[in-house]
Amino acid sequence: MTGEGQRPGAYGEFGPLAAHLRYVERASRKLARLTFYGIARWQRRLEQKQGFLGRIVDMGAELFAISAVCVRAQLDATAGGGTERGASAPELAGLFCAQARLRAEELFGQLWSNTDTADSALARRVLTGRYSRLEDGVIDPSIPGPWIPPAEPGPSTAEMSTATSAEAANRRRTSRSATHTRSGNPTGR
Repeated sequence: MTGEGQRPGAYGEFGPLAAHLRYVERASRKLARLTFYGIARWQRRLEQKQGFLGRIVDMGAELFAISAVCVRAQLDATAGGGTERGASAPELAGLFCAQARLRAEELFGQLWSNTDTADSALARRVLTGRYSRLEDGVIDPSIPGPWIPPAEPGPSTAEMSTATSAEAANRRRTSRSATHTRSGNPTGR
């Protein structure tokens, strides 16, 4: 099973992005092998392995995105000539491809090392009502009526308490200065 992805100089017309395209070819072959392995292993039960199938789809999407970005960057670089868009396209594409490769490799690792069986068992227990106590206090969206009480127009209670505190402090200052002025102390101390 060899292809252009195995040849070091393949896709040379893409310059620095050629390594990403070679990775896409190798990873696509690996993805096909793993898909057929899953088909052989689970046969009809494969349709029940939603986690496995979801990861296969996600890996395919990442590989497609890498190849599409490389092709678009190459188009922008050749058509854009000396423009800023043409010069920056391979840089941005290279960074995106490096990130997508990491995501794809993580998905390859999760394909066989995951918690899908435990997750399915937990989901079955949730559906039987074993954890219904965790729903206590949660508002039922099917109940008619507003979830938030209506707001009354006017100042907020925080504004009222701040204003009341400021008025009380002002009254204390006024009464203190009046008392000290009567006693012959004009500074209020």
